[in-house]
Amino acid sequence: MANGKTRKPNWRCIKRHRNYTVNDVARELGVAKGTVRRWIKNGLPAINDKRPTLILGADLVEFHKRRTKPKHKCKRNECYCLKCRVPRIPAWGMVEYLPLTSTGGNLRGLCPECCTLICRRIALAKLPVLEGILKVTIRRQTND
Repeated sequence: MANGKTRKPNWRCIKRHRNYTVNDVARELGVAKGTVRRWIKNGLPAINDKRPTLILGADLVEFHKRRTKPKHKCKRNECYCLKCRVPRIPAWGMVEYLPLTSTGGNLRGLCPECCTLICRRIALAKLPVLEGILKVTIRRQTND
């Protein structure tokens, strides 16, 4: 790309009931033809017995679903640890609330596994529910 940013393929533009050539897939998803060929080597089903190579839209969608990692959803009492890459309950059940706006802020705590900072965004209205589960220390904003 001209500005140096990479763009993720838009998988929603693939139609399940359509057949695609390697060029079609590359154009629709905005990737290189070599990338599509590499996907075929790595398990993307394709009809190779005649030219051009055809890829079924349903197979392409299923290939994408198999390759994507499931998103981690934090439970009410968990914060996300960037080092461990999983949601964790803060060490000793203690967190600190840092208000960012009048309606919400961040929770910070320590990961019990790797002792790094774990965080989570939370609405101010949901703080009383969380205070029944975790020990929450509210840090007031200072006007410097």
